[in-house]
Parts: sequence; structure tokens; C-alpha cells
Amino acid sequence: MDRLLASSALFAMHPAFLDAMLRQGSVEAVLPDTLRQLAAMMSGEPLTAKQPDPIREGSTLILPITGMLAPQGLSGRTYYDAIANRVREAASDTKIGAIVMPIRSPGGYVWGCTEAGDAIFEARQSKPVVAVADPFCFSAAYWLASQASAFYATTSGEVGSVGVRSGHTDYSGLQDKVGLKTSLIASSPDKIAAHSNAPLSDEDRAEIQAQVDESNERFVEAIARGRGMKAADVAAVHGQGKTFTAPRAAANGAIDGVMSLRDVVAKVNTSRARLSLMRRQAAVHEMAAAI
Repeated sequence: MDRLLASSALFAMHPAFLDAMLRQGSVEAVLPDTLRQLAAMMSGEPLTAKQPDPIREGSTLILPITGMLAPQGLSGRTYYDAIANRVREAASDTKIGAIVMPIRSPGGYVWGCTEAGDAIFEARQSKPVVAVADPFCFSAAYWLASQASAFYATTSGEVGSVGVRSGHTDYSGLQDKVGLKTSLIASSPDKIAAHSNAPLSDEDRAEIQAQVDESNERFVEAIARGRGMKAADVAAVHGQGKTFTAPRAAANGAIDGVMSLRDVVAKVNTSRARLSLMRRQAAVHEMAAAI
């Protein structure tokens, strides 16, 4: 991952996870590649993470979504592109009766999230797609889960952290202390806007805030569409950054209930349960269309 990019990108990610990632990135950015790889090996961290493969359970496809979410080309545990492709393939496969997505993710980049969410919402028009926070589902992962036909959480689960954030790192003070001076030459001021070698200007701050607000608006609209509610009501039910235990989320109506992954798979594997889910998602779709 480009460490400088990470500090200024748009994230839909649990703040504690994001802060830890950015702190780690700040340290790794000043390490030579050989030392960085050695540190990864000593910590037991794989140099290249392998995305979990889908699992067939009867006519149900279990599609795990784990770790940091990112578009291909950036570091992540699960790629939005792969989620979208696998969901579309499962939706068109007549041998698959339902899709279950166990989610264990703090969220990730905003880039690519809308498209993956759209693929999930489209798939649920042809068959049940059920998301399960197993045990945590935050921010961008919550965005995806809200697009499913139904959304559950395990008993010890936690969900939420709705919202988008970005940031800026000013390295000019550090450079002064070590005797460095960076001169940037660009075709226009916009090409080096919000660069890290100087304090953030008011104009650049306003631009970053506008991008955050625009992305958050898409997030809220996606939840409203997926859950069949008005965008104005999303904050009251799903929060604006808070996280909720599974029982609290169920009581608020943010999720459809508290249930283990095993029980969810058993439930959707019955034809009666599938019919009930399809009727429910059709009703939600009609409600969303009427808003």
C-alpha cells in the first residue's frame, strides 16, 4: 500500500482499526523493504494475504468477507472486485439457491464499495443474499451487508461505524528537524493540492471535506435503499459512527436479528425460509421504490 495515499484516501472504516493501520504505515514507510519484510515474517503476518474461497453448503454458497476491504491495486484482505464478481456468478448459477456472506471486517476504502454493494443488491433480486456479522461488521463492510436481503449478527457480534473519513499528514515540521527541504513542481496547483510537505490550506481542507460528505451521502443512500427506509431516518437507526452490540442493533432495527452463522445457513437451506426471505425482500424493494 502506498503509505502517503493511505493518509489522505477516503475510508469507510472503524476508526480504531484505521488509526492502527495508519500508525503502522507511518513506521513502515521509513523502513527499507528488507526490514519491512523481516518484521512481517517475525510477526507471523503473510507477505501476500490470500482471500478466503467460497464454500458450498448444499445449495447455499457461503462467501466470506474478511479483513480490510480494498479495490484491486491497493493492499487489502478482500477485494471489492472479487466480491462483485463472485456475487454475480452465484446469482446467475441456477444450482445455487441462496448466498450467505459471513463478514469479519473493519471496513476499508470507499473506492469500489458502491459497485460491490450494487452487485449484492442486484443479486438479491434473483435469490436470497444474507449477511452475517461474524462477529464484527463495520463501516464499508456494513455498507455491503445493508444491501443483502437480510442482515444478522452473532450473539457476541458488533456492527455499525457508519460514516466516512479522510485526513492529511503534514511532514514539514519533521523535515525541518532533519534538515530536509522538499520542492514540488507541477503543471498546476491542483496537481499538488493537499501535499504532505506543508500545512493543509483552508481551500484544500474544504475540498477534502466536500469529498467526505459526498461519499457519506452515498453511504446513507445505500443503507436506505438496502433496508427499505428513508435516508432521513438512517442516522436514528444505524448511527453516525457509533457501533452497536448485536442485541442493541436488533432492538434498533438496524439488523434483522441475532443468529449464529451455523443457524443462518441452516435456515436459508430450507425452501420455506427462502420463500419467506424472497417475499420480505420483494416487500422492501416495493417500499424503497415508493419512497
